[in-house]
Amino acid sequence: MTHALRLLSVPLLLLLLAGCATTPARRIQRNQELFDSLPVAEQARIRGGQIALGYTADMVRIALGDPQRQLTRRTPDSESAIWLYLDKLRRYERQRADIDGLLISGPGGMRSIGGSAWVNVLQEREIMRIRVEFQQGLVTAIEQPATDAPGP
Repeated sequence: MTHALRLLSVPLLLLLLAGCATTPARRIQRNQELFDSLPVAEQARIRGGQIALGYTADMVRIALGDPQRQLTRRTPDSESAIWLYLDKLRRYERQRADIDGLLISGPGGMRSIGGSAWVNVLQEREIMRIRVEFQQGLVTAIEQPATDAPGP
């Protein structure tokens, strides 16, 4: 691959990846008829990526996109659909690693060394951004972490 072709392919790849991300504006375009039928206050809320009690699944999808996970909650009296919207928390943590029996080849031949080293290990954890509960097709509960809650 030539140098010029490589330079051209990087921006094209970034443009392609950016096109895969959905935004409320794109989801509104794909559901323009439903969006236009909503009251102005609801349109503003959805445009801002927010939802409210009483929304339908389609309204939630326009505002937030598809959920990362879907659950079903059954009780003796009812059944609820639960949508989970998640974020990934990523951070590096320094950890000590023991090195035993590492073979090194050199001018004097092979030799074994040992000891320890500090390495950075990527830690990933899913955290809930928002939990939406539906009964009979309408949002009946919305859960979000408290804004003043201490971080993990």
